[in-house]
Parts: sequence; C-alpha cells; structure tokens
Amino acid sequence: MKRLGTALLGLVTITSLAWVATPVFLIRPFRPQTPEDVALSYAMRGLGPRLTLILLALAIVVALPLWRATRSRTGRALVGSAVAALAGLTLLARANHFEWMFRPLPRPEFARADESEGVAEDDLVLGVRSGTESRAYPVRALAYHHLVNDLIAGEPIVATY
Repeated sequence: MKRLGTALLGLVTITSLAWVATPVFLIRPFRPQTPEDVALSYAMRGLGPRLTLILLALAIVVALPLWRATRSRTGRALVGSAVAALAGLTLLARANHFEWMFRPLPRPEFARADESEGVAEDDLVLGVRSGTESRAYPVRALAYHHLVNDLIAGEPIVATY
C-alpha cells in the first residue's frame, strides 16, 4: 500500500508540474509560436487552477496515510515536500505568467532615424502612422516585449508584434 501511495503521490506531482510548466514552455520570448501552441497554452492555463486544486486535494488524501505509515525523516520530508510543491503549483496556476514574460514597454523613447543608436539600417521595424506623426518600433525590441504602449497624435495605442 505504501508503494502505491508513493507512486500515486509522485504521479500527481509530476502531472501538476507538467500542466503548469507546459504553457510556459510553449509560449516564451524569442521562440516561434504556432497558433496551436498558443491555443493549447491558453486552454491549459484556463483549466489549470481547477485541475491543480483537485490534484492537491488528491495528494493530501494520499499523503496523510503515507505520512503515518512512513517512519523515516527522509520519507516524511519527501511526502511533505511533494504536498508543498503541489500547493505552490496550485498558487502558480492562478498567476498570469504571460504578463511576467511579456511586459510592455511603459515609456518608449524615440529618436530621429538619423540619430538613433542600436538600430542598424537593415533592421526590421513595425511602422505606425497617425495623422502627421509616425513611429518605427524595432522588431528586435518587440520580439521580447511584444507590446509597446505609446501615444501618437494624442491617441493612445498599443503596438504589438
């Protein structure tokens, strides 16, 4: 019975970790993302809070008898660590890690094209024009941030890539 409980606790922990980590792996900066990856990531993230809570409850049900049956400190530490890890994953599943990875540039700085530094002549840019004002956002900078909050001709915009 002890082996079954240990295996079940390990399986629940690995499942929860995989469920929370997969969207982070599929959508990350500087890596191509397919529409399927994005859809899967958002679906998993949507189900994550409920699933990880269920897995945590299952782990507690399994861990209590396993804790009582285990006499060694090491064994009890492993059982406690698994439950603590599951509790952490349950909290992490409720966080929006996409916001952590892709922070918009809050105060973009602009320079005239002939005065700009760090932008080569052959660098790709995303161009935006509103009225008489124009902006060019380097794709290299957008590849990390994905968003730039800006004001063009008095209108707030979000440039995205």
